[in-house]
Order: sequence, then C-alpha cells, then structure tokens
Amino acid sequence: MNCKFNPLFLLILMLTSLCGFNHFVVAEEKSPNSVEATEKNTSVTDFKIIADRYREAIVSVSFLGRDGEELGMGAGFVIDKSGLIATNRHVIGEARPIRVTFLDGQQFAVESIYASDEIADLALLKLNPDDLVGRKVVKLELGSRAEQGDEVAAIGHPRGYKNSLVTGIVSGSQEINGINLIQVSMPIDHGNSGGPLLDREGNVVGIITYKSAETANVGFAMPVNNLKSLIDSPNPITLSRWTTIGRLNPQKWEEFFGAAWSQRAGKIHVSGSGKGFGGRSLCLWHEPPSAPEQFELQVSVKLEDESGAAGLVFYADRGDRHYGFYPSAGNLRLSRFDGADVFSWHVLEEFNTPAYKPGDWNLLKVSVKESHIRCFCNGELVFDLKDQPVRANSNAVGLAKFRDTKASFRGFQMAEELLNPVLTEEIQHQLEQLLDDLKTEELASQHSVQKLQDFPPQSQEYLNKQAEELEHRAAEIRRLNRRVHEANIQNLIEEELKCENPQISQLALLLSRYDNPEIGVENYLMQIDEMAQDIEMMIGDQQLSEIERREIMDRYLFEENGFHGSRTNYYHKSNSYLNEVIDDREGLPISLSVLYLALADKLKLDIRGVGLPGHFIVRQYVDSEPESMIDVFDRGRVLGLVDVMTRVELQSRSAWNDAYLEPQSSRAILIRMIRNLQGIAERQESVEDILRYLNLLVGIDSENQIEHRYVRALVAIRQRERSLAEKDLAWLHENAQPVLNERQLNELSSFAEQWLGLKPLEKTAHEQGGD
Repeated sequence: MNCKFNPLFLLILMLTSLCGFNHFVVAEEKSPNSVEATEKNTSVTDFKIIADRYREAIVSVSFLGRDGEELGMGAGFVIDKSGLIATNRHVIGEARPIRVTFLDGQQFAVESIYASDEIADLALLKLNPDDLVGRKVVKLELGSRAEQGDEVAAIGHPRGYKNSLVTGIVSGSQEINGINLIQVSMPIDHGNSGGPLLDREGNVVGIITYKSAETANVGFAMPVNNLKSLIDSPNPITLSRWTTIGRLNPQKWEEFFGAAWSQRAGKIHVSGSGKGFGGRSLCLWHEPPSAPEQFELQVSVKLEDESGAAGLVFYADRGDRHYGFYPSAGNLRLSRFDGADVFSWHVLEEFNTPAYKPGDWNLLKVSVKESHIRCFCNGELVFDLKDQPVRANSNAVGLAKFRDTKASFRGFQMAEELLNPVLTEEIQHQLEQLLDDLKTEELASQHSVQKLQDFPPQSQEYLNKQAEELEHRAAEIRRLNRRVHEANIQNLIEEELKCENPQISQLALLLSRYDNPEIGVENYLMQIDEMAQDIEMMIGDQQLSEIERREIMDRYLFEENGFHGSRTNYYHKSNSYLNEVIDDREGLPISLSVLYLALADKLKLDIRGVGLPGHFIVRQYVDSEPESMIDVFDRGRVLGLVDVMTRVELQSRSAWNDAYLEPQSSRAILIRMIRNLQGIAERQESVEDILRYLNLLVGIDSENQIEHRYVRALVAIRQRERSLAEKDLAWLHENAQPVLNERQLNELSSFAEQWLGLKPLEKTAHEQGGD
C-alpha cells in the first residue's frame, strides 16, 4: 500500500498509552444480539447495557522497556475464544516483551504477533490456548461500516481509568496516511488506543487509533474492515523472534525449565521461578567440554537475595540429571540431581565458608579431572571429592537457578584448564604498600593512575574490595580504579586512531567498554564476523552487483533479525553502545549505522557514514561514485536527495549545504557518539559523566580543544578536581586567545580561586619556578 502525505496527519498524535494500573479479564460469552428491543429506551441505556455485558472483553496491553520497566499501556479486545486479541500496532512497541492483563489481574504472555500492519496501525496478538483452559471468554463481534451521524461508544483505559465508557457520534471521515479513518466526536485520551469503537448493537465498527492534537473531543478510529483483512491474511511472528531486547544468543545458550533468562551488557540475568523441581531452571552452554574427563568452568554470580540459590551446573543431560555448585541460603553447596523430585536430589557437600561474600560478586570454579571434582570460591578450595562417579553421556555445562531466585552472572568460561584470576599474594602486597603510601587526596591523581596501569586487570577488583572496607577512602579508591580503566581504554582508542584505517566497530566497542568495564570487545567483534559470514552464505555463488549485495545485507538485518531504530527509548544510553545494539537489535541512527558500516567493510562494500545535522545516515559508493543514501534507523529505507534536504532543513532550520553529504572519518563518527553520551549526561545532570566524556574528547578531538578544555576546566573546578583544573587553566592561558579574550580567562581564574583557593596563574607559575 502506498502512503500519501496528508498535512492533517501532523495534527494528530498517536496514543502512546503511558498510564498504569489497568487489569481486565474475559467474562462469560454472550452475544450482543441478545439485547432486546424493549430495552432500547435511549442510546445511553443501550450503551450502558453493552458496557455492562462486554467491557470484560476489554484487556490491557503493555510492553516492557530495556530495564524491565513498564513503558506503555493501551487497550485491546478479545475477538476469538482461542485467545486472539486486537489492538493498535503502536501499543505493542518494538521488539519488546508484551503482557496482556485481564480484569482479575491475571497476566498472560503473548505467544505470537499473529498479524500486524504498520500503515493501518493494527495488530493481532495470540495467546496460548492452554493458558485459557477453564476461563470463559467473550468475543466482540466485528460489525458493519459506520456512517456519519451514527451514535457510537468506546471502552478503554483513558489516563489509567480502567473500563471507561465514552459516547459520541461519527462526525465524518478523514484520509490520514493514505487510509480513510472514522472521525468521531467524543473525548479520547491516552489508554484508549487499541480499544473498540462500538455501535448501538454492540458490534465493533472500528479500533480507536488517534486523538486530535487540536481538541480534546475529536478522535479517529481505524475501520474494522482493515482488521478483517489481517484476520484473513495473517503474518505470524513468534514472540521468540519478535522479542530481541535482552535475548540470549540461541547459538550459544539453551534454556530449560522456564524462568526468565536475559543478557545485558556482558551479564546474564535470571528471575522468576523455573518449572523444574524446587523452581529449578537451567541455561546450558551450546557445546560440552571437548574432554569430558578433564575440564574446568567458572562464573561470577551475585544473588539479589541470599535466601536464593544460583550457580554452575556440569555433567548435565539437558534434563533433570546434573551436578550443581552454588550458594544457597548463605552456604555453599555441591549437589547431584538424579531426577525430577526431592528423592533424586543428593546434597554431597554443604557448609558456610568465609570465602563466600554475601551480597557481592563471587567467583565460582569447578575443576574436574577424571572422577576428582574440586570446587573453588574466590580462589579458595571449598570442596574436594575424590572417586566421585560421573555419567559418561551427560556432559553439558552451564548455569542454574532454584526457587524464586533473582541472580546475575558474568564471565562464564570453560576450558581444559583456566588461569587463576585471583591476584597473587606478591601483587596484593605491592598494591597494599602503594595504597598505604598514598594520602587520600592523592589517590585519584594522574600520578597514581600511571602507577596502577602496570598492574594486572584483576587489581581493579582488589581495589573495589579495599574500597568496601574504608568509608571515605573507599570512594577515592573506586574513582582511582575507574580512572585507571578509563585511562587504559583511552590509550587503546588513541592507538586505534593512529592506524591507517581505524576500525569504527573497534572504536565503538571500546567506547562501550569505557563506560562498562565488563564488555568483552573481542566477543562482540567475533559476533560481527559471524553476522558477516551469515550474509555471505545468503549471497552464496550468485553473481550480484554491489547494490544487490547490500540489499541482501538489508534483508538479513532488518527482516530476518529485526534491527530497528529506537523510537520508544530514544535517549536511553543503551542505544549508544554498539554491544547493546547488537544484543537488543535496537539503537540510535549512528550506532545502527556503525554496525552497518562494519558489516559492509567485511563484505567489501564501499559504504560510508554521513553525519547530517540531527541525523546520521550512510551512503553506498559504487566505483567510488556516490549512489544510494540509506537510513539505517528506518530499517534501511533508501532516501532521495529531496528527502534528505527536507529533513535537514526542518530539523536544523537552516539552509541546505552540500557539505552535509561528505563522508565522515572513523574519528569524526566516534566524536559524534561521545557527544551523544555527553548530551545524555547533561540531561541527567551527571557532572561526573560529563567530565569523563570531556576527558575522551580532549584526547581525540584536536580541532575543538579550546571548547573542550574550557568546559572541562569549569566542570573540574565545580568537582574540586584541583590538578585537572590547574592543567586546563594553564593550557587555556597559553593557547585560547583570541577565541577566548582576557576577560573570559580572568573570570575562569577567579572562579577557580573561589572554589579551589587557586592563586592567580601568574603567581602560581612564579612560585613553582616557571613552566
């Protein structure tokens, strides 16, 4: 269907349905045709009867955000006793878990998106019929066409007021986005989206879709015939394919016995009760040990509540039989499960040990050599079982949780032999000596950072432990630890930028790791390689043009894997991190474009980034000549020059400049990504984060040094970062004129004197013997 632009569309707002509390249920089936004519005294009476009989077929539909919070809520209604529910497409968000809630508060998971149409803004959700066994379901009948002047009613949840009935009339029709919508005169608000528009016979004649931006008493509904066409020609997508937010990679992990397993920024999270005995749920690694008689595995685990239990499993048969090593109710436990009930569960060892740190991350390690099993916690041997019989055909390994535990895992590894990640006593002694020799105010200095950079990465964990034992000093140690990490990452970024052809994917992942030290850059680079290999397999031996090869890449990304622009949580930091874009298949224009550029490079396609004002796109070159412009944020839509010029002029409110289409270097793209994160930090008023991003910009953006150092000096003074403020003040006095005049520099110095007690720059330099 072709979309026609209509200016009226600018006057309407999609109901984003951000209200809470709506819980609805399906009731006993009764045909609306049973309403007797003798009961029809007035239209109000008609609609009261209809609302009383059929409001329970109205459900609430909500979806979850990146952090598990409920972001949107709208209405829906049951149209089939097997659990088919109609709603608006915009109510279900993008690639997110969806909940349907009934009147008694019972929630059901959506099994599939049975059908959807973005242009008509309609969706059909399918529940698992087994979930509805024993529940009486009423369906709303789909009626005929609405005529101008007809009395109609809508049932929904405006502003969270559940099952609210509003009445009005059909006042006309309007063509919006190429579709004739029913125009109604009645109050429509957030929460009505997806609810039914009913006639006096109780038939559904439309689905409430938009409200007017001009008046509170005009709304629009999609004619029911558009819904009928979806029913007749469904395009089902299972929720496992639909939901990309936090989904575990099925090529690496396999889940058993339910519970909610997800991943986020290098960690695996689990919550909810599994369906196995004792709430057990397993998440097993994709391949067993290559030598089942000799292997080691480890993971760090953190329990939200120490009454729970979660940890490692090994010698698992992908069923009820396995070993488990895990903390449980504050103790460490080694168990063997031989079946599905309590009689098949054997606790081999259990005791309380000071090696386990409640409420903290704990490193669990299992070492197997033939029939000898040893279990370690934070480097300390806690269980040592010799001559333990093992099952030859049950050698899968992975993670487990029990009861209603909520836990997080990080750093899962398996090999024939793993290196000891715990610092040696000698290195610990060196760290202790170094910390003892430093005064508190010296801990986060540049001098200390340089010293700590020579220590192994595990020293950062040691520093965190020290920080927990010391109150004020602990805060400074954490800052030092963070700055050591940031200094290391900044060095890696600067080294990559010195290369002849710096890789933007490497730079973007290092930026992610700058903010999250747990990100495994190599793991995500490997995922990009695997994606490129998948695309090469799709291309096969076909003799295709470069544009045709790019179109196959588009199909792989946007159709088969669901990569899309984030419209619901646009300013969420996750959208700026390439690793989370890969995990969740959602991001900003620039972060999605970085992935696109990385894949294109591996496929030998000449595609370059284009940084428009306010938007980032890519452009394909063929034989070094510019061709198609592609909006990766909009699922690879090909743009014409008029599209691009119009967008720029509307967003920037300035005249078009051909220079906007010039390709950007990897350095320029990275700087733009850092500035995005700096902007988020400014909106969140996180001064510490602003300073961190300024440190990066000072290191890599030589063209804007005066701007970055001036702002960093202001922030450093505000944060009482004395040495950093002195450094930037001295640089600005030497290099900033004439961009900054003498008055501005003196005002900055006065600000420093007021906050930090710094003497005027000339006196400070004189006392120190010059510079």
